Amino acid sequence: MKRTGTKASYIVLLVLIGTLLTAGCSKNPDEGGEIILDSTTSEAATEVTTAVESTSEIETTTELVTDEPTTPEETTTAAPEVKAWDLLNNEPLNPTTSGYEELDRLIESYMVMLKNEGTITDDMSNYQKVHSIYVWFIKRITYNRGMNVDAGKYSTSDPATTPEEVLWATDLFNTYQGCCYNYSSAFMYIMRYLGYDAHLLSGQVSSYNGGMTPHCWLYVNLDGTAYTFDPDVDMNYYWRGVKEGSTEEKTDTLFCRRMEDMGYFYTIEKYHEN
Repeated sequence: MKRTGTKASYIVLLVLIGTLLTAGCSKNPDEGGEIILDSTTSEAATEVTTAVESTSEIETTTELVTDEPTTPEETTTAAPEVKAWDLLNNEPLNPTTSGYEELDRLIESYMVMLKNEGTITDDMSNYQKVHSIYVWFIKRITYNRGMNVDAGKYSTSDPATTPEEVLWATDLFNTYQGCCYNYSSAFMYIMRYLGYDAHLLSGQVSSYNGGMTPHCWLYVNLDGTAYTFDPDVDMNYYWRGVKEGSTEEKTDTLFCRRMEDMGYFYTIEKYHEN
């Protein structure tokens, strides 16, 4: 009985195989045959395909995350440039005077004159006022080499009790002449009058003919950073351009330039106290 049952099972299996072959599974799909799968097989195949796709995604993601980051070459990244317009317009102002009667009176008179001739107006922004005065210095003050040597020559202030920086500025406002010491000290006191934290520097500057030459300029602290202003050198650039027939006014080459970027041009020897 056992052998008969086994033989019967074998016959049933052969019948099933024959049925499958009759259904068309004997052909290779490349030869036009179709792979027929029952619903259970289809679901299993779908699950396998989805699992493979999911595995591929996981492997791709993992590869991106675990890759060693490339170490960049050492480079100096320049800080984003802040425009002079923003710096001068946004700086909180704290107007101050020199404390010396003659100079403070001359500055008041000078500012009234600028308003009367329309160089500055009440509806101007702070930047526009500063730039207009800077250009006025460049175009309207006459250069007088060595005028700083005899400081106070054109002043009624006592040279014995008045700082030379005050005398340089006073001489300029009394004559509208001067050299770099007069230009820069006078513009520094104007900036303080307007409310900015301005300071005087002296040392050496690159010469047009090569080498270095004694010089005086100023810087203003804006948003925690020192910015150079140099009306004397810009005066030279402007008038040289005029002489050479330039159609572009060079009036602000050194207007509000970040001081830490100007080491190639200036050598600082003294920070003035007044």
